Amino acid sequence: MKEIILKNRNLINIIVIILVSIFLSIPLLNKNLNVYVDDGIQHISRAYGTYLSIKDNKSIPNVISSFSNGFGYSWNLFYGPLSTFGIIIIKLFTSNFITAYKIFVFLCLILSGYFMYKFIYNYIGNYDVALLSAILYISFPYHLTDLYIRHALGEYVSFVFIPLVFLGLYNILYTSSKHYYLTIGAVGLLVTHNLSTIIVLFFSALYIGLNIEKINKTNVKKSLIVNIIFILTISCFYWMPLIEAKIFCKYQVYEPGMMATRESVQDKGLKITQLFVSKNDGSFVFELGPHIIVMLAVSIMAIRLMDDEIKETYVFCLISGIISIWMSTKYFPWKLLPEEISIIQFPWRMMIMASFFFSITCSINAYVLVKKFDYKDVIIISCIAVFYTVAFRGYLLYDENLANIENITLGRISGKESEAIAGLGKEEYLPVKAYQNRFYIATRDDYIDIIEGSAIIQNEIKKGTHYTADIKVEGENYTILELPYIYYPGYEVRLDGMITDTFETKNGFIGFVMGKNDNAKLEVNYVGTKIMNVSIIISSISLIIFGVYVWKKH
Repeated sequence: MKEIILKNRNLINIIVIILVSIFLSIPLLNKNLNVYVDDGIQHISRAYGTYLSIKDNKSIPNVISSFSNGFGYSWNLFYGPLSTFGIIIIKLFTSNFITAYKIFVFLCLILSGYFMYKFIYNYIGNYDVALLSAILYISFPYHLTDLYIRHALGEYVSFVFIPLVFLGLYNILYTSSKHYYLTIGAVGLLVTHNLSTIIVLFFSALYIGLNIEKINKTNVKKSLIVNIIFILTISCFYWMPLIEAKIFCKYQVYEPGMMATRESVQDKGLKITQLFVSKNDGSFVFELGPHIIVMLAVSIMAIRLMDDEIKETYVFCLISGIISIWMSTKYFPWKLLPEEISIIQFPWRMMIMASFFFSITCSINAYVLVKKFDYKDVIIISCIAVFYTVAFRGYLLYDENLANIENITLGRISGKESEAIAGLGKEEYLPVKAYQNRFYIATRDDYIDIIEGSAIIQNEIKKGTHYTADIKVEGENYTILELPYIYYPGYEVRLDGMITDTFETKNGFIGFVMGKNDNAKLEVNYVGTKIMNVSIIISSISLIIFGVYVWKKH
Protein backbone atom coordinates (compact mmCIF):
# COMPACT_ATOMS: atom_id res chain seq x y z
CA MET A 1 0.00 0.00 0.00
CA LYS A 2 2.80 2.38 0.95
CA GLU A 3 4.56 1.65 -2.35
CA ILE A 4 1.37 2.45 -4.29
CA ILE A 5 1.00 5.75 -2.43
CA LEU A 6 4.62 6.72 -3.07
CA LYS A 7 4.35 5.78 -6.73
CA ASN A 8 1.19 7.88 -7.23
CA ARG A 9 2.03 10.63 -4.76
CA ASN A 10 1.56 13.48 -7.24
CA LEU A 11 -1.91 12.28 -8.27
CA ILE A 12 -2.94 11.69 -4.66
CA ASN A 13 -1.84 15.21 -3.67
CA ILE A 14 -3.88 16.72 -6.49
CA ILE A 15 -6.91 14.74 -5.34
CA VAL A 16 -6.35 16.03 -1.79
CA ILE A 17 -6.26 19.63 -3.07
CA ILE A 18 -9.55 19.02 -4.89
CA LEU A 19 -11.14 17.45 -1.78
CA VAL A 20 -10.04 20.34 0.44
CA SER A 21 -11.40 22.80 -2.16
CA ILE A 22 -14.72 20.94 -2.12
CA PHE A 23 -14.85 21.17 1.67
CA LEU A 24 -14.06 24.91 1.61
CA SER A 25 -16.74 25.37 -1.05
CA ILE A 26 -19.58 23.77 0.94
CA PRO A 27 -21.26 27.18 1.58
CA LEU A 28 -21.61 27.59 -2.20
CA LEU A 29 -24.07 24.69 -2.16
CA ASN A 30 -26.54 26.74 -0.13
CA LYS A 31 -28.96 28.29 -2.62
CA ASN A 32 -29.58 31.17 -0.20
CA LEU A 33 -25.93 32.28 0.00
CA ASN A 34 -26.03 35.97 -0.88
CA VAL A 35 -23.51 36.26 -3.71
CA TYR A 36 -24.71 39.79 -4.51
CA VAL A 37 -23.07 41.31 -1.41
CA ASP A 38 -20.41 44.00 -1.94
CA ASP A 39 -18.75 43.46 -5.37
CA GLY A 40 -20.71 40.30 -6.19
CA ILE A 41 -23.69 42.07 -7.77
CA GLN A 42 -21.39 44.00 -10.08
CA HIS A 43 -19.53 40.97 -11.41
CA ILE A 44 -22.63 38.87 -11.97
CA SER A 45 -24.44 41.84 -13.55
CA ARG A 46 -21.51 42.44 -15.85
CA ALA A 47 -21.48 38.80 -16.98
CA TYR A 48 -25.23 38.88 -17.58
CA GLY A 49 -25.07 42.21 -19.45
CA THR A 50 -22.19 41.00 -21.60
CA TYR A 51 -24.07 37.80 -22.39
CA LEU A 52 -27.09 39.81 -23.55
CA SER A 53 -24.90 42.09 -25.68
CA ILE A 54 -23.31 39.13 -27.45
CA LYS A 55 -26.70 37.49 -27.93
CA ASP A 56 -28.55 40.60 -29.15
CA ASN A 57 -25.89 42.56 -31.01
CA LYS A 58 -23.66 39.84 -32.46
CA SER A 59 -20.72 42.23 -32.05
CA ILE A 60 -17.66 42.88 -29.92
CA PRO A 61 -19.11 43.13 -26.38
CA ASN A 62 -16.93 46.03 -25.20
CA VAL A 63 -20.10 48.04 -24.64
CA ILE A 64 -22.96 46.50 -22.64
CA SER A 65 -25.81 48.03 -24.63
CA SER A 66 -28.60 47.49 -22.10
CA PHE A 67 -26.86 49.36 -19.26
CA SER A 68 -26.89 53.14 -18.56
CA ASN A 69 -30.62 53.28 -19.32
CA GLY A 70 -30.03 51.59 -22.66
CA PHE A 71 -27.36 54.09 -23.79
CA GLY A 72 -24.48 51.65 -23.21
CA TYR A 73 -21.80 51.17 -20.59
CA SER A 74 -18.30 49.86 -21.19
CA TRP A 75 -17.16 47.57 -18.38
CA ASN A 76 -15.20 45.33 -20.72
CA LEU A 77 -13.09 48.08 -22.22
CA PHE A 78 -11.62 49.02 -18.84
CA TYR A 79 -11.83 45.88 -16.70
CA GLY A 80 -10.22 42.51 -17.49
CA PRO A 81 -12.68 40.20 -19.28
CA LEU A 82 -11.50 36.76 -18.11
CA SER A 83 -13.83 36.31 -15.13
CA THR A 84 -16.80 37.61 -17.10
CA PHE A 85 -16.31 35.19 -19.98
CA GLY A 86 -15.53 32.37 -17.58
CA ILE A 87 -18.99 32.79 -16.04
CA ILE A 88 -20.64 33.16 -19.47
CA ILE A 89 -19.08 29.95 -20.81
CA ILE A 90 -20.20 27.98 -17.75
CA LYS A 91 -23.68 29.55 -18.02
CA LEU A 92 -24.08 27.83 -21.39
CA PHE A 93 -24.21 24.52 -19.49
CA THR A 94 -26.09 25.62 -16.35
CA SER A 95 -29.49 26.98 -15.43
CA ASN A 96 -28.62 30.50 -14.27
CA PHE A 97 -25.84 33.02 -13.66
CA ILE A 98 -25.65 32.42 -9.90
CA THR A 99 -24.91 28.74 -10.48
CA ALA A 100 -22.37 29.63 -13.17
CA TYR A 101 -20.70 32.10 -10.81
CA LYS A 102 -20.44 29.48 -8.05
CA ILE A 103 -18.98 26.84 -10.37
CA PHE A 104 -16.47 29.34 -11.71
CA VAL A 105 -15.19 30.41 -8.27
CA PHE A 106 -15.02 26.76 -7.20
CA LEU A 107 -12.83 25.90 -10.19
CA CYS A 108 -10.63 28.91 -9.45
CA LEU A 109 -10.11 27.69 -5.89
CA ILE A 110 -8.90 24.32 -7.19
CA LEU A 111 -6.62 25.94 -9.77
CA SER A 112 -5.08 28.36 -7.29
CA GLY A 113 -4.22 25.41 -5.03
CA TYR A 114 -2.88 23.31 -7.90
CA PHE A 115 -0.67 26.06 -9.31
CA MET A 116 0.72 26.85 -5.86
CA TYR A 117 1.45 23.13 -5.45
CA LYS A 118 3.20 23.08 -8.82
CA PHE A 119 5.32 26.12 -8.00
CA ILE A 120 6.48 24.88 -4.60
CA TYR A 121 7.26 21.38 -5.86
CA ASN A 122 9.44 22.90 -8.61
CA TYR A 123 11.12 25.08 -5.98
CA ILE A 124 11.58 22.64 -3.07
CA GLY A 125 11.21 19.27 -4.78
CA ASN A 126 9.21 17.88 -1.86
CA TYR A 127 5.62 16.65 -2.23
CA ASP A 128 4.75 17.30 1.42
CA VAL A 129 5.88 20.93 1.42
CA ALA A 130 4.14 21.56 -1.89
CA LEU A 131 0.85 20.10 -0.63
CA LEU A 132 0.98 22.04 2.64
CA SER A 133 1.68 25.30 0.78
CA ALA A 134 -1.28 24.71 -1.50
CA ILE A 135 -3.67 24.00 1.38
CA LEU A 136 -2.46 26.99 3.42
CA TYR A 137 -2.90 29.14 0.31
CA ILE A 138 -6.48 28.15 -0.51
CA SER A 139 -7.54 28.25 3.14
CA PHE A 140 -5.86 31.56 3.96
CA PRO A 141 -8.52 33.78 5.62
CA TYR A 142 -8.12 36.66 3.16
CA HIS A 143 -8.43 34.29 0.20
CA LEU A 144 -11.80 33.13 1.51
CA THR A 145 -12.73 36.72 2.46
CA ASP A 146 -12.47 37.60 -1.25
CA LEU A 147 -14.61 34.58 -2.09
CA TYR A 148 -17.36 34.70 0.53
CA ILE A 149 -17.46 38.16 2.11
CA ARG A 150 -16.19 40.67 -0.44
CA HIS A 151 -17.13 38.63 -3.52
CA ALA A 152 -14.24 40.49 -5.17
CA LEU A 153 -14.10 38.27 -8.23
CA GLY A 154 -11.26 40.00 -10.09
CA GLU A 155 -8.95 39.94 -7.09
CA TYR A 156 -10.05 36.43 -6.14
CA VAL A 157 -9.25 35.02 -9.60
CA SER A 158 -5.81 36.66 -9.37
CA PHE A 159 -4.93 34.06 -6.72
CA VAL A 160 -4.90 31.53 -9.59
CA PHE A 161 -2.16 33.27 -11.57
CA ILE A 162 0.21 34.62 -8.92
CA PRO A 163 1.93 31.23 -8.36
CA LEU A 164 2.38 30.84 -12.13
CA VAL A 165 4.11 34.22 -12.40
CA PHE A 166 6.62 33.31 -9.71
CA LEU A 167 7.01 29.77 -11.04
CA GLY A 168 8.00 31.29 -14.37
CA LEU A 169 10.39 33.77 -12.74
CA TYR A 170 11.93 31.05 -10.56
CA ASN A 171 12.50 28.84 -13.59
CA ILE A 172 14.09 31.70 -15.54
CA LEU A 173 16.45 32.59 -12.70
CA TYR A 174 17.29 29.16 -11.33
CA THR A 175 16.45 26.28 -13.70
CA SER A 176 16.26 27.69 -17.28
CA SER A 177 13.33 25.36 -18.03
CA LYS A 178 9.60 25.87 -18.55
CA HIS A 179 9.91 29.63 -18.13
CA TYR A 180 6.78 30.07 -20.27
CA TYR A 181 4.71 29.81 -17.08
CA LEU A 182 5.57 33.49 -16.62
CA THR A 183 3.65 34.32 -19.79
CA ILE A 184 0.62 32.24 -18.78
CA GLY A 185 0.51 33.79 -15.31
CA ALA A 186 1.12 37.38 -16.40
CA VAL A 187 -1.40 37.27 -19.25
CA GLY A 188 -3.94 35.70 -16.89
CA LEU A 189 -3.41 38.53 -14.41
CA LEU A 190 -3.57 41.25 -17.06
CA VAL A 191 -6.92 40.09 -18.40
CA THR A 192 -8.32 39.50 -14.91
CA HIS A 193 -7.55 42.40 -12.58
CA ASN A 194 -5.52 45.55 -13.29
CA LEU A 195 -4.71 46.36 -9.66
CA SER A 196 -3.52 42.85 -8.82
CA THR A 197 -1.33 42.98 -11.92
CA ILE A 198 0.33 46.19 -10.72
CA ILE A 199 0.89 44.74 -7.24
CA VAL A 200 2.38 41.50 -8.59
CA LEU A 201 4.54 43.49 -11.03
CA PHE A 202 6.06 45.37 -8.07
CA PHE A 203 7.05 42.18 -6.25
CA SER A 204 8.19 40.50 -9.49
CA ALA A 205 10.53 43.44 -10.13
CA LEU A 206 11.79 43.11 -6.55
CA TYR A 207 12.45 39.39 -7.08
CA ILE A 208 14.38 40.06 -10.28
CA GLY A 209 16.24 42.94 -8.63
CA LEU A 210 17.43 40.71 -5.79
CA ASN A 211 18.76 38.29 -8.42
CA ILE A 212 20.28 40.96 -10.63
CA GLU A 213 23.60 39.11 -10.94
CA LYS A 214 21.80 36.30 -12.78
CA ILE A 215 20.38 38.73 -15.39
CA ASN A 216 23.78 38.95 -17.07
CA LYS A 217 23.47 35.33 -18.15
CA THR A 218 22.50 35.06 -21.82
CA ASN A 219 19.80 32.44 -21.28
CA VAL A 220 18.16 34.51 -18.50
CA LYS A 221 18.07 37.66 -20.65
CA LYS A 222 16.71 35.73 -23.60
CA SER A 223 13.99 34.04 -21.54
CA LEU A 224 12.87 37.34 -19.98
CA ILE A 225 12.72 39.08 -23.37
CA VAL A 226 10.81 36.21 -24.99
CA ASN A 227 8.25 36.16 -22.18
CA ILE A 228 7.80 39.93 -22.16
CA ILE A 229 7.13 39.88 -25.92
CA PHE A 230 4.60 37.07 -25.55
CA ILE A 231 2.90 38.76 -22.57
CA LEU A 232 2.47 42.04 -24.44
CA THR A 233 1.36 40.54 -27.75
CA ILE A 234 -1.04 37.90 -26.40
CA SER A 235 -2.75 40.39 -24.08
CA CYS A 236 -2.76 43.33 -26.51
CA PHE A 237 -6.43 42.64 -27.40
CA TYR A 238 -7.15 44.07 -23.94
CA TRP A 239 -4.53 46.72 -23.20
CA MET A 240 -4.35 48.34 -26.65
CA PRO A 241 -8.08 49.29 -26.74
CA LEU A 242 -7.78 50.39 -23.11
CA ILE A 243 -4.98 52.82 -23.94
CA GLU A 244 -6.83 53.97 -27.06
CA ALA A 245 -9.95 54.71 -25.01
CA LYS A 246 -7.95 56.71 -22.48
CA ILE A 247 -6.46 58.82 -25.29
CA PHE A 248 -9.73 58.97 -27.23
CA CYS A 249 -11.79 60.57 -24.45
CA LYS A 250 -11.72 61.54 -20.77
CA TYR A 251 -13.34 58.89 -18.59
CA GLN A 252 -14.39 59.42 -15.00
CA VAL A 253 -12.37 56.50 -13.61
CA TYR A 254 -9.14 58.39 -14.33
CA GLU A 255 -10.25 61.68 -12.79
CA PRO A 256 -8.35 62.70 -9.62
CA GLY A 257 -10.11 61.57 -6.47
CA MET A 258 -12.76 59.51 -8.27
CA MET A 259 -11.71 56.12 -6.93
CA ALA A 260 -9.73 57.35 -3.94
CA THR A 261 -7.20 59.89 -2.69
CA ARG A 262 -3.91 59.39 -0.88
CA GLU A 263 -5.64 60.49 2.31
CA SER A 264 -8.53 58.05 1.92
CA VAL A 265 -6.11 55.21 1.15
CA GLN A 266 -4.14 56.06 4.28
CA ASP A 267 -7.31 56.15 6.39
CA LYS A 268 -8.45 52.73 5.15
CA GLY A 269 -5.26 51.00 6.24
CA LEU A 270 -5.61 48.20 8.79
CA LYS A 271 -5.00 48.48 12.49
CA ILE A 272 -2.48 45.98 13.81
CA THR A 273 -5.20 44.34 15.91
CA GLN A 274 -7.13 43.47 12.74
CA LEU A 275 -4.31 41.12 11.74
CA PHE A 276 -4.92 39.13 14.92
CA VAL A 277 -8.63 39.45 15.75
CA SER A 278 -11.74 39.99 13.62
CA LYS A 279 -14.88 41.60 14.99
CA ASN A 280 -18.18 40.25 13.71
CA ASP A 281 -19.49 43.75 13.01
CA GLY A 282 -19.95 43.57 9.27
CA SER A 283 -16.26 44.23 8.51
CA PHE A 284 -14.02 41.94 6.50
CA VAL A 285 -11.67 39.27 7.84
CA PHE A 286 -8.04 40.33 7.63
CA GLU A 287 -6.49 38.25 10.38
CA LEU A 288 -3.67 35.89 9.60
CA GLY A 289 -4.75 33.11 11.93
CA PRO A 290 -2.88 31.72 14.97
CA HIS A 291 -1.42 28.81 12.97
CA ILE A 292 0.18 31.22 10.49
CA ILE A 293 1.46 33.50 13.26
CA VAL A 294 3.02 30.59 15.17
CA MET A 295 4.76 29.22 12.07
CA LEU A 296 6.00 32.71 11.10
CA ALA A 297 7.41 33.25 14.59
CA VAL A 298 10.03 30.54 14.04
CA SER A 299 11.28 31.91 10.71
CA ILE A 300 14.66 33.09 12.02
CA MET A 301 15.29 29.65 13.51
CA ALA A 302 14.33 28.02 10.21
CA ILE A 303 16.67 30.25 8.18
CA ARG A 304 19.63 29.02 10.22
CA LEU A 305 18.83 25.40 9.48
CA MET A 306 17.74 25.44 5.84
CA ASP A 307 19.91 24.56 2.84
CA ASP A 308 21.47 27.39 0.85
CA GLU A 309 19.74 26.41 -2.42
CA ILE A 310 16.30 27.29 -1.03
CA LYS A 311 17.37 30.15 1.23
CA GLU A 312 17.45 32.98 -1.36
CA THR A 313 13.86 32.59 -2.52
CA TYR A 314 12.69 31.83 1.01
CA VAL A 315 14.17 35.08 2.38
CA PHE A 316 12.59 36.99 -0.51
CA CYS A 317 9.17 35.47 0.30
CA LEU A 318 9.53 36.21 4.02
CA ILE A 319 10.58 39.83 3.49
CA SER A 320 7.94 40.36 0.79
CA GLY A 321 5.24 38.96 3.07
CA ILE A 322 6.29 41.35 5.83
CA ILE A 323 6.32 44.26 3.36
CA SER A 324 2.84 43.25 2.16
CA ILE A 325 1.52 43.28 5.71
CA TRP A 326 3.15 46.64 6.40
CA MET A 327 1.65 48.14 3.24
CA SER A 328 -1.81 46.92 4.24
CA THR A 329 -1.72 48.89 7.50
CA LYS A 330 -2.13 52.53 8.53
CA TYR A 331 1.58 52.63 9.30
CA PHE A 332 2.71 52.57 5.67
CA PRO A 333 3.23 56.15 4.32
CA TRP A 334 0.64 56.07 1.53
CA LYS A 335 0.27 59.87 1.78
CA LEU A 336 3.84 60.35 0.58
CA LEU A 337 3.35 58.39 -2.64
CA PRO A 338 2.19 59.93 -5.96
CA GLU A 339 -1.54 60.60 -6.26
CA GLU A 340 -1.82 58.04 -9.07
CA ILE A 341 -1.09 55.23 -6.61
CA SER A 342 -4.37 55.96 -4.84
CA ILE A 343 -6.18 53.97 -7.53
CA ILE A 344 -5.42 50.96 -5.30
CA GLN A 345 -8.28 52.31 -3.09
CA PHE A 346 -7.74 49.90 -0.20
CA PRO A 347 -4.31 49.20 1.30
CA TRP A 348 -5.53 45.84 2.56
CA ARG A 349 -5.48 44.59 -1.04
CA MET A 350 -1.84 43.85 -0.24
CA MET A 351 -3.13 40.93 1.84
CA ILE A 352 -3.38 38.99 -1.41
CA MET A 353 0.43 38.96 -1.55
CA ALA A 354 0.78 38.26 2.17
CA SER A 355 -1.45 35.21 1.63
CA PHE A 356 0.85 33.98 -1.12
CA PHE A 357 4.21 34.64 0.52
CA PHE A 358 3.28 33.48 4.02
CA SER A 359 1.78 30.23 2.72
CA ILE A 360 5.21 29.49 1.27
CA THR A 361 7.32 30.53 4.26
CA CYS A 362 5.10 28.76 6.79
CA SER A 363 5.18 25.45 4.93
CA ILE A 364 8.98 25.64 4.54
CA ASN A 365 9.36 26.48 8.24
CA ALA A 366 7.42 23.34 9.13
CA TYR A 367 9.53 21.28 6.71
CA VAL A 368 12.82 22.55 8.12
CA LEU A 369 11.97 22.50 11.83
CA VAL A 370 9.82 19.39 12.23
CA LYS A 371 11.98 16.28 12.49
CA LYS A 372 11.10 13.69 9.83
CA PHE A 373 8.49 16.02 8.35
CA ASP A 374 6.03 13.88 6.40
CA TYR A 375 2.43 13.37 5.31
CA LYS A 376 1.11 13.12 8.87
CA ASP A 377 2.44 16.60 9.69
CA VAL A 378 0.83 17.97 6.54
CA ILE A 379 -2.52 16.49 7.57
CA ILE A 380 -2.34 17.92 11.10
CA ILE A 381 -1.38 21.46 10.02
CA SER A 382 -3.84 21.40 7.12
CA CYS A 383 -6.71 20.36 9.38
CA ILE A 384 -5.89 23.23 11.76
CA ALA A 385 -5.80 25.71 8.85
CA VAL A 386 -8.98 24.48 7.18
CA PHE A 387 -11.09 24.13 10.31
CA TYR A 388 -9.91 27.51 11.55
CA THR A 389 -11.58 29.13 8.54
CA VAL A 390 -14.83 27.33 9.40
CA ALA A 391 -15.01 29.56 12.48
CA PHE A 392 -15.80 32.46 10.16
CA ARG A 393 -18.99 30.94 8.78
CA GLY A 394 -20.94 33.50 10.83
CA TYR A 395 -19.64 36.22 8.50
CA LEU A 396 -21.49 34.74 5.53
CA LEU A 397 -24.76 36.38 4.56
CA TYR A 398 -27.85 34.54 3.35
CA ASP A 399 -31.04 35.68 1.65
CA GLU A 400 -34.06 33.41 1.32
CA ASN A 401 -35.46 35.67 -1.41
CA LEU A 402 -32.34 35.78 -3.55
CA ALA A 403 -33.47 36.65 -7.08
CA ASN A 404 -31.92 35.53 -10.34
CA ILE A 405 -29.99 38.32 -12.01
CA GLU A 406 -32.49 38.28 -14.89
CA ASN A 407 -35.16 39.55 -12.49
CA ILE A 408 -33.13 42.48 -11.10
CA THR A 409 -33.18 45.98 -12.59
CA LEU A 410 -29.64 46.65 -13.78
CA GLY A 411 -27.76 49.67 -15.04
CA ARG A 412 -30.47 52.25 -14.33
CA ILE A 413 -29.09 55.74 -13.68
CA SER A 414 -31.41 57.85 -11.54
CA GLY A 415 -29.51 61.11 -11.76
CA LYS A 416 -28.64 61.31 -8.07
CA GLU A 417 -25.43 63.08 -7.14
CA SER A 418 -23.89 59.90 -5.74
CA GLU A 419 -25.09 56.31 -5.93
CA ALA A 420 -23.89 52.74 -6.39
CA ILE A 421 -25.82 51.02 -9.16
CA ALA A 422 -26.10 47.31 -9.87
CA GLY A 423 -24.26 46.79 -13.15
CA LEU A 424 -22.55 50.21 -13.13
CA GLY A 425 -20.68 50.34 -9.83
CA LYS A 426 -20.05 54.01 -9.14
CA GLU A 427 -20.57 54.80 -12.85
CA GLU A 428 -16.82 55.35 -13.03
CA TYR A 429 -16.53 54.07 -16.60
CA LEU A 430 -18.72 56.82 -18.01
CA PRO A 431 -17.10 59.63 -20.00
CA VAL A 432 -16.51 62.65 -17.76
CA LYS A 433 -19.15 64.69 -19.60
CA ALA A 434 -21.71 61.90 -19.27
CA TYR A 435 -20.88 61.45 -15.60
CA GLN A 436 -21.42 65.16 -15.01
CA ASN A 437 -24.76 64.94 -16.81
CA ARG A 438 -26.29 61.89 -15.15
CA PHE A 439 -29.60 63.66 -14.66
CA TYR A 440 -29.69 64.18 -18.43
CA ILE A 441 -29.08 60.44 -18.91
CA ALA A 442 -31.86 59.66 -16.43
CA THR A 443 -34.40 61.86 -18.25
CA ARG A 444 -33.33 61.50 -21.90
CA ASP A 445 -35.51 59.52 -24.30
CA ASP A 446 -34.18 56.70 -26.47
CA TYR A 447 -34.14 58.54 -29.79
CA ILE A 448 -32.00 61.03 -31.70
CA ASP A 449 -31.86 64.52 -30.21
CA ILE A 450 -31.46 67.57 -32.43
CA ILE A 451 -28.91 69.78 -30.67
CA GLU A 452 -28.79 72.52 -33.27
CA GLY A 453 -30.70 73.15 -36.50
CA SER A 454 -33.83 71.46 -37.76
CA ALA A 455 -34.59 68.05 -39.22
CA ILE A 456 -37.37 65.53 -39.77
CA ILE A 457 -36.52 62.11 -38.35
CA GLN A 458 -38.61 59.10 -39.30
CA ASN A 459 -38.59 55.31 -39.07
CA GLU A 460 -36.31 55.21 -36.03
CA ILE A 461 -35.43 51.66 -34.98
CA LYS A 462 -33.03 50.92 -32.15
CA LYS A 463 -31.96 47.44 -31.13
CA GLY A 464 -28.97 47.33 -28.82
CA THR A 465 -26.00 48.86 -30.62
CA HIS A 466 -27.81 48.83 -33.98
CA TYR A 467 -29.78 51.93 -34.97
CA THR A 468 -31.45 53.08 -38.19
CA ALA A 469 -33.47 56.13 -39.18
CA ASP A 470 -34.40 58.34 -42.13
CA ILE A 471 -33.26 61.94 -41.68
CA LYS A 472 -34.17 65.02 -43.72
CA VAL A 473 -32.51 68.31 -42.78
CA GLU A 474 -34.74 71.38 -43.06
CA GLY A 475 -33.46 74.86 -43.89
CA GLU A 476 -30.15 76.06 -45.22
CA ASN A 477 -28.11 75.63 -42.03
CA TYR A 478 -26.22 72.56 -40.93
CA THR A 479 -27.77 70.39 -38.21
CA ILE A 480 -26.09 68.80 -35.20
CA LEU A 481 -27.63 65.56 -33.99
CA GLU A 482 -26.99 63.43 -30.92
CA LEU A 483 -27.38 59.66 -31.02
CA PRO A 484 -28.87 57.71 -28.09
CA TYR A 485 -25.44 56.21 -27.32
CA ILE A 486 -22.87 57.24 -24.74
CA TYR A 487 -19.53 58.14 -26.29
CA TYR A 488 -17.29 55.08 -26.47
CA PRO A 489 -14.82 54.28 -29.27
CA GLY A 490 -15.98 51.68 -31.78
CA TYR A 491 -19.33 53.00 -33.05
CA GLU A 492 -19.61 53.36 -36.82
CA VAL A 493 -22.08 55.94 -38.17
CA ARG A 494 -23.06 55.82 -41.85
CA LEU A 495 -25.18 58.22 -43.92
CA ASP A 496 -26.39 56.58 -47.13
CA GLY A 497 -23.67 53.97 -46.69
CA MET A 498 -20.84 56.49 -46.27
CA ILE A 499 -18.98 56.65 -42.93
CA THR A 500 -19.33 60.06 -41.30
CA ASP A 501 -17.24 61.68 -38.57
CA THR A 502 -18.51 61.70 -34.98
CA PHE A 503 -17.65 63.68 -31.87
CA GLU A 504 -18.50 63.80 -28.17
CA THR A 505 -21.39 66.09 -27.35
CA LYS A 506 -21.54 68.26 -24.24
CA ASN A 507 -23.65 65.50 -22.66
CA GLY A 508 -21.08 62.78 -23.27
CA PHE A 509 -23.04 61.16 -26.13
CA ILE A 510 -22.14 60.53 -29.78
CA GLY A 511 -22.82 63.46 -32.07
CA PHE A 512 -22.58 64.00 -35.81
CA VAL A 513 -23.31 66.78 -38.31
CA MET A 514 -25.47 66.87 -41.46
CA GLY A 515 -25.32 69.59 -44.11
CA LYS A 516 -28.10 71.90 -45.22
CA ASN A 517 -31.00 70.32 -47.08
CA ASP A 518 -29.39 66.95 -46.62
CA ASN A 519 -31.47 63.79 -46.89
CA ALA A 520 -29.96 60.46 -45.82
CA LYS A 521 -30.48 56.98 -44.45
CA LEU A 522 -28.74 56.70 -41.06
CA GLU A 523 -27.25 53.43 -39.88
CA VAL A 524 -25.28 52.97 -36.63
CA ASN A 525 -23.43 49.84 -35.52
CA TYR A 526 -20.80 49.00 -32.93
CA VAL A 527 -17.98 47.45 -34.96
CA GLY A 528 -14.94 48.32 -32.84
CA THR A 529 -12.05 50.52 -33.86
CA LYS A 530 -9.21 49.57 -36.20
CA ILE A 531 -6.93 49.24 -33.19
CA MET A 532 -9.40 46.87 -31.51
CA ASN A 533 -9.64 44.67 -34.57
CA VAL A 534 -5.89 44.69 -35.26
CA SER A 535 -5.12 43.88 -31.62
CA ILE A 536 -7.42 40.84 -31.75
CA ILE A 537 -5.54 39.57 -34.80
CA ILE A 538 -2.15 40.15 -33.12
CA SER A 539 -3.29 38.37 -29.96
CA SER A 540 -4.67 35.41 -31.92
CA ILE A 541 -1.51 34.96 -33.96
CA SER A 542 0.69 35.38 -30.88
CA LEU A 543 -1.34 32.79 -28.97
CA ILE A 544 -0.85 30.28 -31.77
CA ILE A 545 2.89 30.98 -31.92
CA PHE A 546 3.10 30.67 -28.13
CA GLY A 547 1.32 27.32 -28.26
CA VAL A 548 3.82 26.03 -30.83
CA TYR A 549 6.69 27.44 -28.74
CA VAL A 550 5.51 25.62 -25.60
CA TRP A 551 4.97 22.40 -27.54
CA LYS A 552 8.50 22.54 -28.95
CA LYS A 553 9.92 23.26 -25.48
CA HIS A 554 8.22 20.15 -24.14
